[in-house]
Amino acid sequence: MTSPSPDDHLPADPPGSRPDFPTTHWTLVTRVRQGGEVRQAALQELCGLYWYPIYVFLRRRGYSPHDAEDLTQGFFVKLLNDESLAAADEGKGRLRTYLLQHLKRHLADQKRFDGALKRGGGLKTISFEEFHAEERYAREPLDLRDPERLFSQAWANELLAGVREKLRADFEDPNRPQAFEILLPFLLLDEEPPSYREVATRLRATEVSVRLMVHRLRAKFRALLRDEVARTTESPVDVDAEIEWLKSVLCQP
Repeated sequence: MTSPSPDDHLPADPPGSRPDFPTTHWTLVTRVRQGGEVRQAALQELCGLYWYPIYVFLRRRGYSPHDAEDLTQGFFVKLLNDESLAAADEGKGRLRTYLLQHLKRHLADQKRFDGALKRGGGLKTISFEEFHAEERYAREPLDLRDPERLFSQAWANELLAGVREKLRADFEDPNRPQAFEILLPFLLLDEEPPSYREVATRLRATEVSVRLMVHRLRAKFRALLRDEVARTTESPVDVDAEIEWLKSVLCQP
């Protein structure tokens, strides 16, 4: 997944102006604390959001694919079994930072103890084969040696991947099934977008209509990105700063 075009500046919403501020990642932590089915469902969602950044962090630290899978699985089971998330406090920083720090402590514990939870204690929360974990890791930059930096970039790309899938669903058009893929280069940095005339020819549309589609695509992207970033914070006033952080991470070579 690649980063959005730097020309796609997000609209400046007044802080606190949105009454429908979405369910956040910290809200999921609160649900994990509740117990029962709510707890399990929330943990599964947290796994879906953070398993890959944790996996690539472990791989970059030198763990084999097998051990990285074991440790990632065991880490999330540990969060569920020993009430680790009870100590998490949204007032002390981002959830991703808390999880990374807790993961480091988990690795230190694994060095001191053989650890029955390494394989997840028989509870499987992540299907690494289904998610093609090692295939994805093989596409990570080879010259990126800092595991924490890779963790941040993987997390940012996971967030953008979710935005892109929501955007794809919004642009589904049975009359133009390839429209989204054809228009996607207008959002990405690593591809030179085609001319409007070329796109118009491929979509059998006018250049004016293509320009309108691109405008709509970018506007919808900005809105979806803002909503998704808002889920990582506890307050609307933090969204702009988080988006700037996201851009800085994605622009790193």
